[in-house]
Amino acid sequence: MLVYPIPHAVTQARVQLVADQTEKAPSHVIQADVLNVFTAKNEASRQALEDFKSAQAEESRAAEAHVAESHVDVKA
Repeated sequence: MLVYPIPHAVTQARVQLVADQTEKAPSHVIQADVLNVFTAKNEASRQALEDFKSAQAEESRAAEAHVAESHVDVKA
């Protein structure tokens, strides 16, 4: 399971949603806020996945480099 801190954009979108709900804003405003929350969450998830994939690739390259360095070709 991928765990990452909640980005500022997601928190800000949620705060705006709660503020508009508290103010009894029109339904179209609340719907837009809900969409903004989902958009922010989606972008955060995509960024976290991209970061995870790049970290995995970096780790894989480092492991391959370590194996290549430790391999000694001995001829009898």
